[in-house]
Amino acid sequence: MRAIHRLTAIFALLFTFYLGCTGTLIQLTDLRTLFGHVSAFDPNLRSIREGFSGPGNYQLIATADYVAHSIPDGADLDAMLATTLRGARATLGTAPLSFVELRMVDGRPVGQVKFGTAVLRFDAVSGASLGQAAPGLKDEGSPISLRNTLKNFHRMTVFGNWALWINPTVSIALATLIVTGLVVYGKLLLARARIDRKGLFWFAGGWWKTLHRAISIVAAAWLVVVILSGAWLAMESLSIYLYSVVHHSTGQSDNASSPVNDAALPTMLHTTLAAYHAAMPGTSLRVVRLRIYAGMPQGAVISGGEVAQQFVWNAVTGQRVGDTEPGYPPTGFPFGWHAHQVAKSVHRGDFFGLPGRFLDLFAGLSVIYLSVSGFVMYYELWNKRRRNGRPGLIWR
Repeated sequence: MRAIHRLTAIFALLFTFYLGCTGTLIQLTDLRTLFGHVSAFDPNLRSIREGFSGPGNYQLIATADYVAHSIPDGADLDAMLATTLRGARATLGTAPLSFVELRMVDGRPVGQVKFGTAVLRFDAVSGASLGQAAPGLKDEGSPISLRNTLKNFHRMTVFGNWALWINPTVSIALATLIVTGLVVYGKLLLARARIDRKGLFWFAGGWWKTLHRAISIVAAAWLVVVILSGAWLAMESLSIYLYSVVHHSTGQSDNASSPVNDAALPTMLHTTLAAYHAAMPGTSLRVVRLRIYAGMPQGAVISGGEVAQQFVWNAVTGQRVGDTEPGYPPTGFPFGWHAHQVAKSVHRGDFFGLPGRFLDLFAGLSVIYLSVSGFVMYYELWNKRRRNGRPGLIWR
């Protein structure tokens, strides 16, 4: 077991140090962003939010929506919808609409409709045309940020997509290190117990080895969480890359919408609002969008309140739906978009709230120390064996 542990450690040493450093830098960047009360448009904050509300045109919420004003309580949304449709039909005739949306823009109620690739805006009180919607209705692409740069180094895609195979391999090595390390520690613990030394921690072999043992045990449980979630993400990243190669597509569901039926929109609005107010009583809303996504009539809502969030309901049944449902177009991820986003949240710790963030930081710092101390201990042992005429790199 010791030989397996040493052999795996030699293979994984540089990679674990690299991943520990890049992962720790990402977490420090996140914490600095979260505690810094930055603007909603901060590139690092946009990077943190990226992808959590769904792929392609499933996602409604954009950066500007986090600071958008709520629609006033008591506003007549039925009248706003009717007025918006009247203005749209006066401008577009019978042209098919991909969605109809109600929101506040510059302090006034506005309706927006999508026709082709254009989003047109109408005064939701008078029906007057306000021209095309300004840029910012939808975030385009991944934000250029320090966080995303560090992510590219952490995932090793900075070296090209061919490097996506490295992280799954390293994950296996790290899991092996934890298992073999715990086995070796357990044997030492039993041996010490037989001579009536039952402490979980002890000083022996110098500070490098003593701290290595202590940190390994304290960090083991959370390291398992980080490693398994990281392995999941690494395999899915490799999967989405292979999917894009085979299907010549990124699987982002950009063409999942079909035209809405004007006559069905008032009922869709009523169903959506009833479901929203039942789930979020007393909470205002910023945006409501009526659409057909993957053949399902949907009402998508961006909530008001302190933090904007996106919610989606089946606009016929009133049932809450998510970003992974039967019939949705494939995204390339083996278990769907939602499972991938949950794994991301677990890996970076925020699935468990702010304490999870700090545990994740501790795990990253632990990996850095264990990599350095492991190298120091290995070198000392190897150098001692070399001086005794046994220069082999691996031994039992």
